[in-house]
Amino acid sequence: MRRLLLVFISSLGLLQAGTVRVLTDRTETHLEPLFALFERNTGIEVEAVYVKKGMMSRFETRPTEADLVISKTAENLEVARKKGWLQPYSSGALDQISKQFTDPEKAYVVTSYRPRGFYFAKDRVNPEELSSYMSITDPKWKEKVAIRSGTHSYNMSLFCQMMETEGPEKTREFIKGLHQNLARSPQGNDRAQVQAVYEKKADISVGNSYYMGIMMSRDDQKAWAESVGVVFPNQDAKGSYVMRSAAGLTKANRNVDEATKLLEFLVSDFAQTYFSKSLHVYPVIEGVELSELNQSLAAHQPEVEKGQFKANMIPLRAIDEHREAVIEILNEVNFDQKP
Repeated sequence: MRRLLLVFISSLGLLQAGTVRVLTDRTETHLEPLFALFERNTGIEVEAVYVKKGMMSRFETRPTEADLVISKTAENLEVARKKGWLQPYSSGALDQISKQFTDPEKAYVVTSYRPRGFYFAKDRVNPEELSSYMSITDPKWKEKVAIRSGTHSYNMSLFCQMMETEGPEKTREFIKGLHQNLARSPQGNDRAQVQAVYEKKADISVGNSYYMGIMMSRDDQKAWAESVGVVFPNQDAKGSYVMRSAAGLTKANRNVDEATKLLEFLVSDFAQTYFSKSLHVYPVIEGVELSELNQSLAAHQPEVEKGQFKANMIPLRAIDEHREAVIEILNEVNFDQKP
């Protein structure tokens, strides 16, 4: 496959005038280097609004404020599609992306993904006992598991994906069993759960894999990362559930061409390499090398070779259908309170 960066550059030329407005819940420090390069190569200015919380509420009240929406949670783009806030893209470059990373109606494109698995205390846990998601519901782990709020988008995605593949009864069993094994009431982010393992307040935490790279890059969190290992669950079955990031065009019609070029850039070889090497997420185009850190993850698992794992890539449209059923279970067990 030809490198998408070459397709991207040849399709736009240099120093084109224009502006593209972006609404995103991604971190500014993650996207600004890419936007700066895009601006230098194209002459197209990027005006980005970073909304840490409440991005979808803002999108709903100002549906044409931005030309392009970028979210760390791809399910947000599926919600936007269902509500009619997006318009389909038209791009030969984007048509080269694997169908598992694009919406059937071209409403959005997945730009990266990362598995949601387990962090375990190296000195207290045998990772061979954590091969499946259901393994953390074993009574042996009572008061040993740490996780953020059940209603956070990452956990909602995890539970909804399980609902799609395993059905409601198995998902209820998982959520109830996980709740029974909580070391404390859910609180903080994924890194806070690893910190709890480091401080021996828990032995296992649930989290996205890319946080390992983030923690290793910070002096105040490196010790947390070094104290744990990573497990990619369900490798001997259908594979690990993944969290995806995505982007799509809004129905604003001011800068469609410019927004499409930025969307193409996000899945170019250059941007995908940046996501992989700097953010430690997994690329959506072939031939992009994983970061050295990701290549080292889950090395103890025979099914994982140099960080390459089996992913259970559940269609985003199927995931969104289970939200209400999952919330009902979370409320039933009072998940965000330690039993």
